[in-house]
Amino acid sequence: MNLDRFDASSREKERKRLSNEFQPARASVIALALVIAAGTALLMLPAARSGAAPWQGSEAVTAGPALPGGAPLSVAVFTATSATCVTGLIVADTATYWSTFGQVILTVLMEIGGLGTMTFGALMALVVAKRLNLKQRIVIASATGAVTLRDVRGVAHRIVRYGLSFQAVLAIPIFIDLIRSGEPFDRALGHSIFLSVSAFNNAGFSVYSDSLMSKATSPLVIIPVSLLIIIGGLGFPVLLEFRRALSDRTRALVHWSLNTRLVIFATSFLILFGWICIGFLEWNNQRTLGGMNAAEKLLVTFFTAVSPRTAGFNAMDISQQSDVTWVVTELFMFVGAGPAGTAGGVKVTTALVLIFMVITEIRAGRSVHLFGARVGRSVHRQATTVLVLSFSLVIASTVLILGLTPYSLDRVLFEVVSAMGTVGLSTGITQTLPISAQVILCTLMFFGRVGPVTIAAVLAVKPDTRLWELPKERPLIG
Repeated sequence: MNLDRFDASSREKERKRLSNEFQPARASVIALALVIAAGTALLMLPAARSGAAPWQGSEAVTAGPALPGGAPLSVAVFTATSATCVTGLIVADTATYWSTFGQVILTVLMEIGGLGTMTFGALMALVVAKRLNLKQRIVIASATGAVTLRDVRGVAHRIVRYGLSFQAVLAIPIFIDLIRSGEPFDRALGHSIFLSVSAFNNAGFSVYSDSLMSKATSPLVIIPVSLLIIIGGLGFPVLLEFRRALSDRTRALVHWSLNTRLVIFATSFLILFGWICIGFLEWNNQRTLGGMNAAEKLLVTFFTAVSPRTAGFNAMDISQQSDVTWVVTELFMFVGAGPAGTAGGVKVTTALVLIFMVITEIRAGRSVHLFGARVGRSVHRQATTVLVLSFSLVIASTVLILGLTPYSLDRVLFEVVSAMGTVGLSTGITQTLPISAQVILCTLMFFGRVGPVTIAAVLAVKPDTRLWELPKERPLIG
């Protein structure tokens, strides 16, 4: 028996297997890049711009060619990236700079970015070919968080159907409030749809120059937007499991997947913690909550606890918050919400696994247990990789932008974490950043949307196909 030929054959099979596993990651990155490119081209059209300056009363840094009456290339690229990556950072005022046509383009980009480029690709394939091949099913399963490949067709349909249903239903109270506030029917309808799409997809784009500060005390706007942010941030696997639980009334909590239990626990805890913490820090701040009554303060602080994970709307002036509130907000932005949804960040499941890994190590435990289940060691490595890559990108980008701008560390770090977490909250410096710093933020938004592990898989020149391991040794740690 020729062992060399056997080993070569095994290595080749392993290489092909790993290469196939990377295909969904590459497809996701390419699809997202193509959508951004298409959005950039559309936003550069003169019809997409209203003719107003990027910002009223202040200068904005722009560069690149522009069609007569159209947006410069830098503005179009940054805005298309932010909308498709459902971030919400802007270098031009959405309410005044873009025309109705431009805002429609942003709505479509947010919908594609939020519901998933791959999901829309699946639907297009269904329409054209009436069926999905195996490769397409693998790609869509990776993008939607589906566990098996058999139900990808149904998952793609349900994701879009549920997403659009939530957006349509919760746009109604927003529309009612806008009508009551005196907006014309057509404008109120368009604005309510835009805000609903932006909220569910955790995008943070607003049709008002002050985001939602002018609507901060309106429950008909703040509560539906908060619900949309939470629902979109739970992740499609959780929503689909909820649907199955509702259709089977005998389904008990203990039978829910570990992912669903982790997401629900972390979401509830972070919202409650943020509500209490931000309320305590800003309750008497005259520049943010000081002029409101108790009920209004509770409403605004609740929304301010929900939005950083990872929607980007603000109901109070971020630039006037205390430094401690910024730190709490940065923590929320970095963690994000649930996996396989519309939110960014390292995800709450990653954070919980890492926390319990530390607790297990301190207790000298042998394995990590969460909610009655043991977490596999491969998950440990994935969680650690996500944290290290994300943290490294934040630090490197912060250092670069500090060297390119005169701004302080607290403002730059806030901007960087917001971009990496695809949040969109800002201390007000985005539009004044030099083009080089805007490029860094665009890169962070792209990384944050597709995920650092996905990027690492795409950039891997050659998968590691070694069939052997070196002797084990234990260096001193700590």
